[in-house]
Amino acid sequence: MHFHPKALKDVKGQIGAPMPGKVVDIKVKEGSRIEKGKQLCVLSAMKMETVVNSPMSGTIKKIYITRDMHLEGDDLILEIE
Repeated sequence: MHFHPKALKDVKGQIGAPMPGKVVDIKVKEGSRIEKGKQLCVLSAMKMETVVNSPMSGTIKKIYITRDMHLEGDDLILEIE
């Protein structure tokens, strides 16, 4: 059984899933420079899609998700530095 890491709220740059759902699309790549508000990924739950936007500007350090992966709330999506 695989457990997905959780985003730590006190660690700046860790972005967690806002709700349980399936990863429909990933809009960024590791090493990409992004601005605050840029789309990071799209999650789908109960036929509704939610876009996760970046709360800060920076560089994508690591992506922890893949397409079609099922996430729980607060599962770590990616890290920005």
